[in-house]
Amino acid sequence: MTLPPPAICRRIRKLHALLGSTNTNESAAAHKKLRDLLAEYGLTWNDLPELLAADVTPHGGRASAASTSTSGATPGAASQGDKPQVNVLNLVDRLLELHIAVTPEQRIAIALWVLHSHVFGRFQITPRLALVSPVRGCGKTTLLILLEQLCADPYRSDNATPAAIYHTLAGREPTLLMDEGDNLGLTSNNILRSVFNAGHRRGGAVSRFVAGRPKKFPVFAPLAIATIGALPLPIMHRAVVISMERRPAGIPLEQLDENSPVFSASRAEIEKWAETCKLNPRPEMPAKLHNRPADNWRVLLSIADDLGHGEAARAAAIALSAKHSHEDAGVIALTDIRTIFSQRRIDRITSVELVEALVGVDGSMWHAWGGPKDDRPPHKLTQAELAALLRPFHIHPRTVWRLGGRRERGGSSRGYMRSQFEEAWQSYCSADDTPTQGNVIGLGLHRRRRS
Repeated sequence: MTLPPPAICRRIRKLHALLGSTNTNESAAAHKKLRDLLAEYGLTWNDLPELLAADVTPHGGRASAASTSTSGATPGAASQGDKPQVNVLNLVDRLLELHIAVTPEQRIAIALWVLHSHVFGRFQITPRLALVSPVRGCGKTTLLILLEQLCADPYRSDNATPAAIYHTLAGREPTLLMDEGDNLGLTSNNILRSVFNAGHRRGGAVSRFVAGRPKKFPVFAPLAIATIGALPLPIMHRAVVISMERRPAGIPLEQLDENSPVFSASRAEIEKWAETCKLNPRPEMPAKLHNRPADNWRVLLSIADDLGHGEAARAAAIALSAKHSHEDAGVIALTDIRTIFSQRRIDRITSVELVEALVGVDGSMWHAWGGPKDDRPPHKLTQAELAALLRPFHIHPRTVWRLGGRRERGGSSRGYMRSQFEEAWQSYCSADDTPTQGNVIGLGLHRRRRS
């Protein structure tokens, strides 16, 4: 291909950069101008990768794309000509906006996850991306196809056995893109579940007996999985969760053309960014993010800081983590129980009333409890099941007396005292909105009416 004059090459680069503009009108205008400019010089979208890679100096010098190869470069060591000509986070965010109906917070999370697939090897954690919808037709498959165009070494499949996964991962670190997650049998397929869980952290591996010898298969790799309904809690806990819904009729989207050269050109820019970026392995974490959510977002926030979107990414991390809290069931129970004690301003409660209160918590899982492994038919939580959830925290039901003056006036029942929970609340529950003991009055099981 013969390159156009240097000034035109630079103009093409600027228009390509504007495709990632957050201003919809600016991006659309750049798209039209770029198309017309390419046509004027007898070029097509297929020529974009070479045009963007070419080294064109302001004084008219030019070099072919081959002369600017980043092969063998170390992060941060490439020359200026090897660096991307666009903000790749803006670019990916814009491509998502054109093709997928999600919220701005979800969009920046997905865009960061795409970029992380190119640099995850520098970090200890690769968060799973869970694309969850209540029904079919919410855009999950379309999003996976889009991810396939932009992620590093993508491997997309609608179904796979554990052996297919860990053999695919042998000797390479592809980005796994799994559709139809609800048909993978993850609740009962503990081997596949283990592969997905172990791959979350560097060093994760599964061992198998092959040709008469034990062999360890490393499984550390990015994973995006689309499903109708929730995934098992251990996977959700390791994931950035994107709840997808059907697109409202009033929101127009472009039809996804996976053969569009825009994607190859965009991937080329992302790869240049991945070769040249310098990422902070310990970015500043929001105070509201701790434990597993903080682990999941660390690499994403590091990328956001590098590309000038740290504030927006942190806001998205807080919003999505609060909306999709997938703590262990016991921790969720502790948090809900703390709320019940606080709202009722009591210092004790019977097991019967506590279970009734938990089942009545808006949006809780206790009215359709599927067991700690989520493998049982949905039913209302029972007293025995609550006791089993609290047992690991050394909290056991005991005899509690109603406060009605003399003990015989109030009677006794099996239940719990607030004091039994204090230590567990401090250790396992967020400090946000924690009620203080000084605000709790010994009102017994029911709040006294004022006369």
